Amino acid sequence: MDVNKLQWMMQMQSFSFLGGTQQGNGGQDLQGLSFQDLFQAAVSQAFAAGVAPVSMNTESLYLNGTDRPLASPVTTAPKQQPAPAEQTKGSESLDHWISKASSQYGVDESLIRSVIQTESNFDADVVSHAGAQGLMQLMPATARGLGVENPFDPEQNIMGGTKYLKQMLDRYNDDPSLALAAYNAGPGNVDKYGGIPPFRETENYVSKVLGRV
Repeated sequence: MDVNKLQWMMQMQSFSFLGGTQQGNGGQDLQGLSFQDLFQAAVSQAFAAGVAPVSMNTESLYLNGTDRPLASPVTTAPKQQPAPAEQTKGSESLDHWISKASSQYGVDESLIRSVIQTESNFDADVVSHAGAQGLMQLMPATARGLGVENPFDPEQNIMGGTKYLKQMLDRYNDDPSLALAAYNAGPGNVDKYGGIPPFRETENYVSKVLGRV
């Protein structure tokens, strides 16, 4: 039942029980009494008259013992079961993207993995002092040219880096040493020197990557 309607009915009951006693109360103003006072007085009158009032807990109509009725019954929403965990990009292993890139571009998985380890040690958020970003350390301009919108996204970075490595392999007739040298120092330097540029960093890079394949 609606609480406001119940309150009104009980107020009417209270007045009906107390109406005959108003004169005996010396003209006391019933409107000055709270609803709870009226109800308790009505219950007392009912017992005196031999009428059994309806049993109820008046505390359920009040909030923190005040005379303010609850606006609406308190209900507890049913506990929702957690939605089944969905596999997200963040939870995918790097092996998944390495395998996908290898299959799409025809580059050996072990070579891709070795480049990633040498470039970033599998840290997707790393940025070099030169500004290279992500797992395969793509320069911003190179990343944009490869269609990589977010170089810190493992999927995009690995796919873009493998695509570039494939381009270097195609350019140098599948020679991994020259392709890796171009990946590290740029194809312009490989063409300029007619092979691996005489840069210690590049020479160490090629040796390290091939040593891990």
